[in-house]
Amino acid sequence: MYHHPQPFTPVASSAHLQRGDVVLFRFPLAEADDEPGAPKRRPCLVLDTLTAGDDRFVEIAYGTSADTRANRGYEVIVKQPDARTTAGLSKPTRFVCARRIIVHVDHSGFHGRAKRPHIIGRLDEALLERMNAVRARIQAEADIAAYYREEKRREEQTREDRDFQ
Repeated sequence: MYHHPQPFTPVASSAHLQRGDVVLFRFPLAEADDEPGAPKRRPCLVLDTLTAGDDRFVEIAYGTSADTRANRGYEVIVKQPDARTTAGLSKPTRFVCARRIIVHVDHSGFHGRAKRPHIIGRLDEALLERMNAVRARIQAEADIAAYYREEKRREEQTREDRDFQ
């Protein structure tokens, strides 16, 4: 699913990971019919980088070459040959942003030959725009859900205050 059109130059530090990078990661799978053992390293898309004190984390999306209808609207599809080359991919790949996790940059799922994230490529400008649109949609839905949770909490608090009096 991935290849290296040019020799890979390792990044000096995982601190250089940024939105739009394509990395290899052992993304945990939920399917019961998969082979037992650790999942294979697969291309994943860096959606965001986060820090907590001195710790760095990345939010990554699952990459697959399977062309299914699942999670439509929450995906970044790398299909064109030039875009695939830039991203370091050998075949069309869907990054399913509905399937995402946040992991520490030193997570063992990144480990291959080196004990750091292996950046295989990067999205081109058009796909970066698509990724940002998907991220905005996910954030908007999270904000709406938080608003309704807070509204429900206030209504329950108001009911409790009335019942108490």
